[in-house]
Formats: sequence, structure tokens, C-alpha cells
Amino acid sequence: MFNHLNLQDKVIATEEKFNIGSIINQALIDILITKKIISEEELVNYIGKIKLQQEIFFDGTKKTV
Repeated sequence: MFNHLNLQDKVIATEEKFNIGSIINQALIDILITKKIISEEELVNYIGKIKLQQEIFFDGTKKTV
């Protein structure tokens, strides 16, 4: 029983960390756009490049030898 509760606490802690990280990232993005350090278009383009790189990376790991 203790191990189950401990695991559940770890899952909740991980979710909280993810949510806090998401909030911080959104705040930083808002600041960058508001201060005109980066435009929304540049941000969208950069995110697209990152997604493409991830797809290329993960497709390479799924291939069988």
C-alpha cells in the first residue's frame, strides 16, 4: 500500500512540475513577443523546425536493423 501511495505522489509531483514549466514557458514567450524581441511568426516557424527535427530524430530510432 505504501509503495502505491508513494508512486502516486511522484506522478502528481511530475504533473505539477510539468504544469509549472508550461506556465513559465508561456510567460517567457509572452514577454518576448510583447517586447518585440521575437514575432509570433518567427516563434511559429521555429516551433515548426523543432517539430520537424524531432520527427526526423524519432523516425530514425523506429527503424529496425
